[in-house]
Amino acid sequence: MTGVVASFCMSLDGFVARPDDSVGPLFDWYTAGDVEVPMVGYPITFRVSPSSADYLSSFLDSVRHSAFVCGRRVFEYTRGWGGNPPGGGAAFVVTHRPPPSDWPASSLAPFTFVSSVSEAIESAKAAGDGTVGVSGPSIAQQCLKLGLLDEVRIDLVPVVLGEGVRYFSSLDSASLERVEVVAGAGVTHLRYRVCYPQS
Repeated sequence: MTGVVASFCMSLDGFVARPDDSVGPLFDWYTAGDVEVPMVGYPITFRVSPSSADYLSSFLDSVRHSAFVCGRRVFEYTRGWGGNPPGGGAAFVVTHRPPPSDWPASSLAPFTFVSSVSEAIESAKAAGDGTVGVSGPSIAQQCLKLGLLDEVRIDLVPVVLGEGVRYFSSLDSASLERVEVVAGAGVTHLRYRVCYPQS
């Protein structure tokens, strides 16, 4: 797989986080099984159901040599993943502010700070194998508006949060083509291809 991919855990009512950015029960499925799946480039091992393990392993293999794009909000909430971005490759942070004063040099933490989504995506494609992982709903929405997003993945969790940060908001209509549906323990994995109008 190559292209720009957004992947989020989402509640039934469309939220990917609570108002304070915490995820609450949205990540519970990561520990709902017995099959171990190590995260690529980050020292975390998930324990999921067999069907989720197959789905997750395939996805992680596809982004093993990819680059990563996120916004400043996600970067600050995760504290830059301790300098180890998901996927283990180059990472690009879209922001209009300078890096934190105590942030290490890029040789120690592979993050580049850029001012626009289009610049981040272009740079990320060049830095990896052409596959770009997108984190943060604002960045995903901007990619979709700009025609840059190729694939949407949703790990749909059977819970209603009632309020919080939406995966999709302030968007025009978009057409998606279903690629894959996988039922796991405490989650249903949905994968869609974005279909843009032919010009």
